[in-house]
Formats: sequence, C-alpha cells, structure tokens
Amino acid sequence: MSKTRVAVDVGGTFTDVCIMDEDTGQITIEKTPSTPDDLMRAIITGIDEAKVQLAEVTMFSHGTTVATNALITRRLPRAAMVCTEGFRDVVEIRRANKEDLWDTYKDVAKPYIPRRDRLTVKERIDADGNVLVKLDEEDARRVADILKRREIKAIAVCFINAYVNGVNERRMKDILQDVMPDVHISISSQVMPEIFEHERFSTAMVNAVVSPVVVDYVSRLSDTLSERGYLRDLLLLHSGGGVMTPASVKDFAARLAGSGIAAGAIASRFIGNLCGYKNSIGFDMGGTSTDVSLAYEGEATVTKDWFIEFGYPIRFPSIEVLTIGAGGGSLAWQDEGGSLPMAFA
Repeated sequence: MSKTRVAVDVGGTFTDVCIMDEDTGQITIEKTPSTPDDLMRAIITGIDEAKVQLAEVTMFSHGTTVATNALITRRLPRAAMVCTEGFRDVVEIRRANKEDLWDTYKDVAKPYIPRRDRLTVKERIDADGNVLVKLDEEDARRVADILKRREIKAIAVCFINAYVNGVNERRMKDILQDVMPDVHISISSQVMPEIFEHERFSTAMVNAVVSPVVVDYVSRLSDTLSERGYLRDLLLLHSGGGVMTPASVKDFAARLAGSGIAAGAIASRFIGNLCGYKNSIGFDMGGTSTDVSLAYEGEATVTKDWFIEFGYPIRFPSIEVLTIGAGGGSLAWQDEGGSLPMAFA
C-alpha cells in the first residue's frame, strides 16, 4: 500500500490540494475553485478529483482562511463579554491611537462585541493575585440569565488581573456553562495569561467571536475525512507556523486567524534556505491578495503585535506578514490625473 501526505490550502479564489507520495517523493497538485458558501466542499471536490485514497494518507494538513475571513467580513455569531465591574470599555478605549495619525476623519473600527453585550459582575483580584472580592455568584447568574435570553452564541470572560490568578474567571465560566451548556466560552486567563488589559481582553474577545465559526468548520471537516477513511488527526496550520488539532482549536480558535498566510512565508523561507539565501523576501500572490514576508538569517520574523483589524490585537505569536488587497485577479485603472487610485478583486 502506498503512503501519501496531503496538504490543502484554501484561498479566496482557488483551493489547492497537494499530494506527495512518501515512497517516490513525487508531488501532484489539484486546483479547484473555492466555494465561499461552504469552503469544505472545494476541499472534498479537490480530493475526489485527485483520486486520493484517504485510508492511505499518513498526514493531512490544512491552511484555512475561515477565521480570517469571518473577522474581515464580520460575519460572526452574536457574542458577549463579561468583565469586572468598571472595565467593560477596555476594548473600546483601546490604546487611544489610530492607524493613520494624520487622518482625522478615519475612525477605528468598532469592537467585535458591542457595548450592549458587554456586561459586568462584582469581583476583584489585586496585582499580586490576591482575591480582594470573591465573584458575586448571584450577580454572575443574573448576567448568565440575561445572556441566555439574548441567545448569545459565544462569551469572553475578561477580569482585571486574571492573568496572575484566574480563579474568578474559572468560576464565572462554570456558572455560564451551567446556564448555557452549548455556548462557546473563552476566559482570558486561559487564552492569553499576560499583563496589559487591552491586549488580553482583545485576544479573548477575538477568540470568542470566531470560536463557533471555526470549531464548527473544523469539526465537520475532521468528521468528513474520518468517514472517508482518514485515520489520523487533521492538522491545522496556525499563525505561528506550527500545527494544531481540532481539539486544540476549541480553546484557541483565534490562532487560526492568519493560518493561510503563514504557509507562504514558511515555504518562501524554506526555498530561500535551500538556495543558500539566509536573508530573503517572500512574495505570495493569490487571486485576491498578496502577502509579503521576510526571512532573516534563515529564520522567519515573528511578532506578537498583529491584528486583522487595527485596534484589536491578537497576541498569539505570528509569522510577520504584510498583506495588501491586490492579487492576480484584481483589476486596476488610472484616474484622470494618472494615479492608481484603487484595485478590486
């Protein structure tokens, strides 16, 4: 029986299925149009057209744009945030900076969770991790009942100083799960246990809003592959360049934001190293967008200061990639002054 490895990259225009025969090293590629209404359909179509026998596949890896596209288009389920009393506006105040300092007319995008769905409870942890005010469980259940009536699908729990002691966050999660067992809940002390409230709250917020979308997609894909004979874990490329399993995605869904763009940066660095170039620039153009990355002394540059929309950082380590909204399928023109004003896909 031959053994094969399969890698799938879903882009905005095409879905690529790459198959490698482990015995011969031969690589074949099947390209099929992406299906935005259900990205999994294009994957299955590509597998079928390539005549891949999933029972013979030893590794199936996948770079996905599901989380990225959900954040960009804001096609997100209704989510809520539960904060320490007095801190509901941390994600709205942000760092009080702007992407373009000199453009007074350009506003920062609104938070992924609107103020009406950011509720507060009585609790307090001090900077050393001591419990000053134990979580008010009656208050917590009041909030849980409100969120249940609003049919909230995901919740971020973000308490002050929870990075050093998450006991109140964990108790709040237990209460929410008791009242709303099917809701996706992210607590900041688990998602990103680091100091600085805005970055921690923002990462937990992003993790919460994409969880229902990403977990559903990954679970369906994993189940479909298993039904077709694949016997191992589905491996999902995360923004840091490594892989995670569907089980990990349930807790760290936001790590898949930037999943697809990391693959091109990794490949560019690898090819550069093979050619003897330790310092190289990666240029990865798709049909919709173009990603530019940098390799320095043989390693890809990594950052923790990144975002899908300015003002809402995702503090998971990520390969540093600059993306512009112009690709091979974009159209451009000159205006009357001879300038290139814009491009669109």
